[in-house]
Amino acid sequence: MRAYETQLEFSGKTGHAVIVEFDKPWRFVFWDKAQYVGCVDVGEGVWFTPEWCETNSPNDLHCYEPIMDKQLRWSRVQILESGPARARVKWSYTLPDMRYRIFHGDTRAEEIYTIYPDGIAVREVVLWPGTKNNHGGNANLWQVAEWILVNGAGSNPLDVMAMPTPFTLRSGTGEVINVPWPLPANDFEPFCDYYPQIADWPMYIGKINLKDQANPFMIFAKDQALFPHMPCNACGKDHPYFNMFPGKNLYNIYKHWPVTDMEDFIQWVPAGDDVGKVATHTSFMDVNFALRRKSSDYIPTPDQGATWYILVGATAQGTDGSELEEIAHSYRSPARIDIHKDPGEPDELHRGRVLLEGYDFALRAYVIRKQGEDRVNLTMTPGQPQKNPVFLINGWNSPTVQVKVNGQALPQERFVHQVAGHDLTIWIEGRFAESTTFEFVR
Repeated sequence: MRAYETQLEFSGKTGHAVIVEFDKPWRFVFWDKAQYVGCVDVGEGVWFTPEWCETNSPNDLHCYEPIMDKQLRWSRVQILESGPARARVKWSYTLPDMRYRIFHGDTRAEEIYTIYPDGIAVREVVLWPGTKNNHGGNANLWQVAEWILVNGAGSNPLDVMAMPTPFTLRSGTGEVINVPWPLPANDFEPFCDYYPQIADWPMYIGKINLKDQANPFMIFAKDQALFPHMPCNACGKDHPYFNMFPGKNLYNIYKHWPVTDMEDFIQWVPAGDDVGKVATHTSFMDVNFALRRKSSDYIPTPDQGATWYILVGATAQGTDGSELEEIAHSYRSPARIDIHKDPGEPDELHRGRVLLEGYDFALRAYVIRKQGEDRVNLTMTPGQPQKNPVFLINGWNSPTVQVKVNGQALPQERFVHQVAGHDLTIWIEGRFAESTTFEFVR
């Protein structure tokens, strides 16, 4: 896999882009004609994005979000890391309105996509609510995610979506909701009004179903440590506020983003008769830290540096999405790691030549620090089966590594590694449901 910069043509426009490719029928794209929003390109002019941070004011009808920055005054993209085992791309932006006024003067966000050879990324979203002034007043919402299908000119969403249920939401425990098209909402309405069972779900695995292409997805856990949220003020239960887009008159197909420089609108622009003729985006449902439904609702401001972790990728065409449940559990519930001590070394958890620093959700990796020779021996004991585990070993001196699993050499085609400075990153292909011993040596 690799991350690189190039000139990208999409929907009749050409511009600067960062692209991350791997051995899958989809790739990640960060393109200036889409304000560098992170997208999954599944081919044939069809993209998906898990959205961005957005807010809204009670004082005006503007949306404050990075896609309003058509002139790229603040939106920036940077390759942090590129190698065979991992790529990392940072996208930074502010939350302006169509007149380039930033909410509260300096509200900004940063997203880092950490992508591995299985084509799955951790989307780490970090928000810094503004404190410079009070422009916009008291926010009506703080939004961090949305399932959005993007179709370039010549690609009609109504032709590529798998009807009659182009959107599927899974619980991680076997429950499934197949959402019909048109979406059942008459206006922007709480998803739990139509599907109250989501209130008790432990995680949310949402997949857009396409006819002949890979199906893009977004996954996050109902866990305040990984996905901060206020209790839903529609049903009063503990889950993020999901806002379903209206289905009437195909109202949720828009043409104000991407591949447009129009700056003469308020809120959004339905595509209408231009569906299939220009670039459009089709929204299914957004996800909020909090959202005001009535004037008496209290909407708190997230902490400075509030962070959300979301898995983003695609899965093979024709699958039902059940395979994503194991990926979700593997991420949310890392295995126990026991470091094997050297002979004569004191059996202490917090001291030693090799130490476990923890599981870094931003990196989707077990982080280990070592001293001395390039040798690490450990046992991974999963509570949930682990899919394609990643190990990051700090203090590695050699450019190479050999991997043994339960004492047997792991074939080279089963793992990918890279060394940056003294950090060794190892991505291992496979499913590990039982206690497993790994040995890493130079």
